[in-house]
Amino acid sequence: MKKPYEQYGSQKKKRTRLWLGSLARYVLAALVCLSFQMVDAKAPPADLTIDAYQVTISGTVTDDTGAPLPGANVVVKGTTNGTQTDFDGNYTITADENATLVFSYIGFATQEIPINGQTTIDITLSEDTNQLSEVVVLGYASQTRGDLTGSVASVDVSEATKQPLVNAAEALEGRVTGVTVVNTGTPGDAPKIVIRGFGTSNNTNPLYIIDGVQTDNANVLNSINPQDIEQINVLKDGAAAIYGARASNGVVIITTKSGSYNQGEPVVSLDVYSGIARATNKPGLLNVEQHANMIFESLSNDGATVTHPQYGDGPTPTIPSQLIGYTRVVSYDPITRAPRSATVRPGGTDWLDAITQNAQVQNVSMSIQNGNETGKYFMSANFLNREGIFLETGFKQGTTRLNSEFKIGDKIIIGEHLNASFSNRGNNTSEVNNAFRMSPLIPVYDDEGDFAGTGAPGLSNTRSPVAQLVRRKDDYNKIFRVFGDVYLQAQLYEGLTFKTTISGNIENFNQRRFQALDPEHIEPLSTNTLFEQDINSFTWTWNNTLNYNKTFGDHTLNALVGIEAVEDGSKGKQISRNGFLFETPDFYLLSNGSGTPNVDFAFDGETSLFSIFGTANYSYAGKYFATVTVRNDKSSRFLGDNQSQTFPSFSAGWLISEEDFFPKDGFVSRLKLKGSWGQLGNQTLPVNNPTINISSLNEQLANYALNGSSISTGAILNSVGNPDLKWETSETANFGIEAGFFDDELFLTFEVFDIQTKDLINRDNSLISTTAIDAQAPFVNLGDVQNRGFDLAIGYNHTTSYGLNYNVQANISRYKNEVKEWISDFTVGRTNLRGGAVTRTEVGQPISYYYGREVTGFDSNGRFTYRDVNGDGQIDDENDRTFIGSPHPDFTYGINLSMDYKGFDLSAFFSGSKGNDAYNYEKIFTDFPTFFNGNRSTRVLDSWTPNNTDATLPALSQTIQNAETQPNSYFVEDASFMRLKNLQIGYTFPSNITESLGMNSLRLYVQGTNLFTITDYSGFDPEVISNDNLSLAIDFGNFPLSQIFTVGINTKF
Repeated sequence: MKKPYEQYGSQKKKRTRLWLGSLARYVLAALVCLSFQMVDAKAPPADLTIDAYQVTISGTVTDDTGAPLPGANVVVKGTTNGTQTDFDGNYTITADENATLVFSYIGFATQEIPINGQTTIDITLSEDTNQLSEVVVLGYASQTRGDLTGSVASVDVSEATKQPLVNAAEALEGRVTGVTVVNTGTPGDAPKIVIRGFGTSNNTNPLYIIDGVQTDNANVLNSINPQDIEQINVLKDGAAAIYGARASNGVVIITTKSGSYNQGEPVVSLDVYSGIARATNKPGLLNVEQHANMIFESLSNDGATVTHPQYGDGPTPTIPSQLIGYTRVVSYDPITRAPRSATVRPGGTDWLDAITQNAQVQNVSMSIQNGNETGKYFMSANFLNREGIFLETGFKQGTTRLNSEFKIGDKIIIGEHLNASFSNRGNNTSEVNNAFRMSPLIPVYDDEGDFAGTGAPGLSNTRSPVAQLVRRKDDYNKIFRVFGDVYLQAQLYEGLTFKTTISGNIENFNQRRFQALDPEHIEPLSTNTLFEQDINSFTWTWNNTLNYNKTFGDHTLNALVGIEAVEDGSKGKQISRNGFLFETPDFYLLSNGSGTPNVDFAFDGETSLFSIFGTANYSYAGKYFATVTVRNDKSSRFLGDNQSQTFPSFSAGWLISEEDFFPKDGFVSRLKLKGSWGQLGNQTLPVNNPTINISSLNEQLANYALNGSSISTGAILNSVGNPDLKWETSETANFGIEAGFFDDELFLTFEVFDIQTKDLINRDNSLISTTAIDAQAPFVNLGDVQNRGFDLAIGYNHTTSYGLNYNVQANISRYKNEVKEWISDFTVGRTNLRGGAVTRTEVGQPISYYYGREVTGFDSNGRFTYRDVNGDGQIDDENDRTFIGSPHPDFTYGINLSMDYKGFDLSAFFSGSKGNDAYNYEKIFTDFPTFFNGNRSTRVLDSWTPNNTDATLPALSQTIQNAETQPNSYFVEDASFMRLKNLQIGYTFPSNITESLGMNSLRLYVQGTNLFTITDYSGFDPEVISNDNLSLAIDFGNFPLSQIFTVGINTKF
């Protein structure tokens, strides 16, 4: 087999040599820089007289546990004379005997101590409970929240993880302004996260950074135990420029727990919950009598003979006592293959009910953490079992984590973060479409207990959804993933730290699918087939940074420079074989098939990225702040001069409330202005983008007649490369106001943003001939898109005199999406839809708006009438399609309510959107007799008749309605919604009880998830997930959202 990326190989080797050479030069340059001597600026204090008496003071700075604080600032108040503590928290400084020393450390409350002639001053700093002093991890470095100048939003993890979260993404949902999170009902499915709207036609996944490991694969969020998370921060503007080429969709930074130095005793945490999940919002289907009447009315409206193989002759249908003409084989002996048949009686089956179940949800999580003077660790294990609400579906996962850190001598720290997980998603088929189309006349089983099917006339050509689910129960989708990092940090000089980190993300995906025989079907399969798929992928990252942190009186400077190399790749194949004698899992081996093995696909490719970056944060007097960042990326996904791109950003902030003129006794306790500008990149492309990709896998398509007669197998074109492709670049501007009122009990954050995304990357199908076989179009720079909007968050927290604490937080976000330039003739959405493409992208409109005919009513025969868009008196598809809806909301929102009183706590979380539409593609099959003998939604009971001219649907017909399933406004529905996402009641036992039980803490809770949804949308779920940005919010009938009731316990020992 010929590898598809052979042409790419020589170029990759050349780029690797260039990459290694560049890396060597930059490492050498960094070492040369380190050789320069750094001298402290020690200007004499302004008030120091020539006769002042100086003393030398020394001591140790520690935290509340006694652990030393290396790098703490020790400054003589009112001067630029200062120093920093060493690795063991020790310091020495010379100052006036009557001066005052100021001790400060990120995340701790600052203290001032008068010297008064002392020569030894040991100080203990306490963690600052002020949220503005919280240390925010930004990936390569950290800042206190009060010093931030970019748009950085954080999750209150302690509150979020009180919920029985399934994955890390659920902690973001509705809690962060400008961030939309959609989880499908499919167990184990990757969540969809979008930050500040759809600004690209390409991949919108943000960059995820978990303890330094970088990936844009949302599946990794399923591999993290939510109880392990310490902090989640979201970079939404130019603050993400430090990550350059991968940051145009924003950055989600997740930091996990790591234990504490000098903790003393180990702390063991146990978190357990169990519950039941069930399907919600299932649409109604016709019963047997309604189904028979629908068929007879359709025949009558069409002027056809009113007769049916099962319901008899008109004018009134009759229900048979057993299915007429059911002579086909409905089951067979697994050994002899001898056919047998059975009586099938009418079932009156609601097939949606038949395929759904009440599913169990179970989760157990346990962790231990501890630390002494020289080391700390955190270890955890987690097991999740979540059955699917469809029969024989589900998700199981086991996760383990080890984080540890150790001090070596006075200057060096080593550590690692390691996470390993193994999951099996099992059969992930929903069978919703078959459940909609299956006749209600058919029972699930026949009289012999075998699956009943469509073997009798007049029952439609639909496979039994129950049979399909049961026969796939032994399918699996297994993922083994290991990711983490190891690092070494060395203090080279006072305030100067070097850190080197190597991280990796390794994944093995293994899938087995078995397509069994279905003898009960009217068109049974002639053979069974086994499919086996194996894909291995990896990402290796090595980065080296120098961090300089220094305080000079009122001036604080934190600067970082670094280099980073990333290499990732994947290799995989799928092999299938048919002709299996036994349909049992023990026999599911490719070697047991009798047919010829077939390689369905195979691929192998790698890419690399080399980066240089730097950032500097400056603050003056705790009220003026500025940050400058620049990053240069060089990617193998581009060629020539387009390989390298530079991404700068700048931001500034002004804490007005610290000014002398600002009233200190007013109701406004804090006021800050901030603004930023930056450029971000997007390089999401296949590894083979620059080159032509060929394959010889499909022998039928790769046969060539040579010399006019002989047939030889060669290769076919898979995709066309584009060596001139440029980077997709997002230029973002952000302006914000932060305000606190009444000593910050009431807070408000308001930000406006403007994101200009240029040179959008996507395939241009207009460049490929419609007669080309299997060849994919090249990626090109299609155009420019603008996203403008605002994020608003407001909250209030108060504790009453009688001990009731309550908190109210709300957020609302809005964006307006508009295409500013579109150079391609390719304006329509994906075309592989029955009824044609339903979306369009063009200048002046949002990405992926719905494009079709606008229904205006019914004519005298009960058929849809449409608006004559061009006014020519004729209705045709070419000239009378128009804008009929948009998937982009006017705004999204989240509301969090919580209170606690004497151990009892109550929390409620609402989320929703307003003004967005969804295209309910499933109504093609549920509302129109496209599959004539199949079932329909109860909406068809409101079809047009001469006595019901105000109907919802056209007159029933089996011959005319195909034209009415072409894209039109009937399928576009208002998908606005408000959902009670979580409601939880808990109780924390008092310490005298927990101590008697040998516990540090104990909390019990009950919770309901997705308790109700207020919406006009008729499908399963108004939150329609999309994997294609040019075909947004098209509902193909996915897993319905689960309503879950859980009981849980949180305890520590």
